[in-house]
Amino acid sequence: MALSMHMLPDTLHMFDKEDRKAYCRVLAAVALADGRVSTEEFANYESRMGMALLAPEERIMLRQELKRGRSFINAADGMHPAHLRIALRDALLMAAADGHYDAREMDVVKQLAKKASFSDEDLENLYDWIDEGWKWMKNGRRVLSLPEEVHHWGTVYE
Repeated sequence: MALSMHMLPDTLHMFDKEDRKAYCRVLAAVALADGRVSTEEFANYESRMGMALLAPEERIMLRQELKRGRSFINAADGMHPAHLRIALRDALLMAAADGHYDAREMDVVKQLAKKASFSDEDLENLYDWIDEGWKWMKNGRRVLSLPEEVHHWGTVYE
């Protein structure tokens, strides 16, 4: 089997440093939109910071901003258009991380979609893609003989 020279599944690590930080701040804006950051959202945020390949001190700073409740929807304003679209995709995944789309999170997602010149149809396609991903993950749990309906990851290991 031939190995790909590119081991990471996305281009996030190839963004310039400022766009990688802006990307994380955009995700923080979604996570903070409903007034609290769930365990699932925080885990998702940590994972995405890791994919951004930010230096440890930058991750500490971004983590502190999130814990202090600082929201940066305007961080999207200076992003490269393609990077903003990836941020939009991952913002929608962030909104779904705790099992439901909160209306306040969706307001932030809609603002991002507008900034990214994403049409309503494009956004609907993105929702459909996420739904398909959840089905794929559910099928993976079935293949592993794990409960298909998992409302919290801890339940798998009880």
